[in-house]
Amino acid sequence: MKQLISTLLCVVIFSCSASKSATGASKPNKRDLKGTWDITNIRFVGEEGLYKAYIFDTADSACFKNSEWVFIPNNGTGKFTLNQTNNCDAMTQRILWSFFEAGDDSTYFQFKLVDEKNKPLGDKKSGYRMHINNLSSSVMEAKIETTNQGKDFDVVFTFQKISDDINL
Repeated sequence: MKQLISTLLCVVIFSCSASKSATGASKPNKRDLKGTWDITNIRFVGEEGLYKAYIFDTADSACFKNSEWVFIPNNGTGKFTLNQTNNCDAMTQRILWSFFEAGDDSTYFQFKLVDEKNKPLGDKKSGYRMHINNLSSSVMEAKIETTNQGKDFDVVFTFQKISDDINL
């Protein structure tokens, strides 16, 4: 009888555990971001129209297309590099990054712009936060919620992992 109860208890525990992992969304892990990523797509979600967004107090959103991002999970450092184009200057910017768990079960990728010694740039003690829509070991989709002329819209970035290498 004890063996039957033990067996049933194990079945119940494993079935609950399996259904939770199959249907429930797991929280992002810093190790999921380890490596080098490219932004392969940028899209705007909102009312129909043309959008122009200056992102992270750095450059126009179009300049971030094909930018390279490096994430080092053990110390939360990284960088992004913008490529030279007709309308964009080439640049590399170091960052400190982490995840922020909101009270509504949503997760955000947040970062600060820093110098070579990982000190915030100038008097910028604040940073930037993107809502993570999806994160796997090879793709991350994150959005910035913003407004322009009183109209809400989102800038959605699709990151594609290109390598496990992490060179700053």
